[in-house]
Amino acid sequence: MNKPKLSFVRKTIARIQFVGFYLKEIIKSNFFILWDVITPKDLTRPSILSVDIPEEMTPTQILLASNLVTMTPGTLSLELTADSRKLLIHILYTGDIEATRNHIIQNYVHRVLSLS
Repeated sequence: MNKPKLSFVRKTIARIQFVGFYLKEIIKSNFFILWDVITPKDLTRPSILSVDIPEEMTPTQILLASNLVTMTPGTLSLELTADSRKLLIHILYTGDIEATRNHIIQNYVHRVLSLS
């Protein structure tokens, strides 16, 4: 009996942590865009990244991750490859491409996987 409750508690904590993470990402992105708009210097460095999707992700999880990326200001999910293994994402503010790719994989893809 303790195992299902513990699993429920862990999932609830993971979901609360994810909501906190995602709200922080939205606020941070909005302030970055606001700063870019109100300052005279253009900070945009747009690029298109290809992000690997793990094989264990279900179509619903892929949809959730791509929508979360799109709803974050400054990013837009463009296309999922036919084999559903790569997601193309347009990023408005790109610094280090590998760091950005790793951020998306760790903070969106893996967090969505951990929610289920």
